[in-house]
Amino acid sequence: MKPDQSPQTLPLPEEILQKWETRGVSRRDFVKFCTATTAALALPLSFVPRVAQALEDTRVPVIWLEFQSCSGDSEAFLRANQPTAANIILDVISLEYAEVVMAAAGHQAEEAKHQAIEQYKGKYIAIVEGSIPTGAGGAFCTVGGRSALEITREVCGHAAGDGAQPAGLPA
Repeated sequence: MKPDQSPQTLPLPEEILQKWETRGVSRRDFVKFCTATTAALALPLSFVPRVAQALEDTRVPVIWLEFQSCSGDSEAFLRANQPTAANIILDVISLEYAEVVMAAAGHQAEEAKHQAIEQYKGKYIAIVEGSIPTGAGGAFCTVGGRSALEITREVCGHAAGDGAQPAGLPA
């Protein structure tokens, strides 16, 4: 390359850049990382966008709600050994919210759930463990001042699928 020429930069998909920004990585740092990785692997500069796409998290986001239950489903999942819960959580799904396994509690947990709903709207799987009481407007089971019925409608209403009302819930 001649001294008066600058290296050609290839555009990276805007969606990928935005995702990394929401994770706290600046566009500049992400592009530098992809370029350095490409160079370290002795690949041509044209591979920078491919490196960026390879870094994308392709795991399916999951929001796991638990209401009136004994946590037996969660416990069975955590004790599985073929594959292990760690294999599933680290390699297959992105467990965005699950009260039984997350470190956050209270307002922090509720905020994590809300952020996951917004970030993955229409793209996440909702798992509901336990019963959802419907009597007295759902007043027999509340989390953070909201009924299990209300939470289920919100979470399941924005989950991947056809947008239909979750089965078995009163309208």
